Amino acid sequence: MTNHNCICAHPDHAILEFYRGYFDTVYIALSPFQQVTTGQTHLKYVSWEEVIRLTGFSDINQLDVALRSAIYGLNDTRKNDYDANHLKAVCDANNLLIPGEGYFQDSIKDEMLLSLQEQGHHYMFVGDEHGLERKAVFIQDMIDGTATVELEYAGHENWYTTKHEILYTTHWDSFYTLLCSNRQTVDSILENHRFEGFYCDDKTTIYWSLGDIR
Repeated sequence: MTNHNCICAHPDHAILEFYRGYFDTVYIALSPFQQVTTGQTHLKYVSWEEVIRLTGFSDINQLDVALRSAIYGLNDTRKNDYDANHLKAVCDANNLLIPGEGYFQDSIKDEMLLSLQEQGHHYMFVGDEHGLERKAVFIQDMIDGTATVELEYAGHENWYTTKHEILYTTHWDSFYTLLCSNRQTVDSILENHRFEGFYCDDKTTIYWSLGDIR
């Protein structure tokens, strides 16, 4: 059985329960939207807060359900096709690109890597989503774009420090990244990298926008 300190929490567990004994704090960093500007040559990153204002949605829960519905990530009793279509229309009208699900967003990758360096780490593991394979890489090479990591089980990646102090991970059809560590470390990272999101409590699951699991 794979240790829980190098993989994403499973949907049938509360997130903090899944990581108990490994990490006591998990922060959900929401994946930014992107806005195409200046003749489609520049990208501006747009917060969920701004998208909620544009759509008239009530909160991040409603936006998350709309995103999941748009990729057919919820069953018929949970999906909201009306909100999904409204979100798509608002994004089209405002030249917004919906973030991709299940992987680290380019918009925050460098900040994620810098945050590890700032905590005193120079190497990290890049692992597959199942915790079956990992490769050590020099973090600065990742920042410079010179590192080449090829995993047999390619796809969704997990990033974690060599002694499992910090884990960045994603769920395959979710629009956020989990930052897992101890409270002092997570607080320290968020002081310098203001990822939009929230801390998990004892009831938070992967499908937090539904109030429980699917």
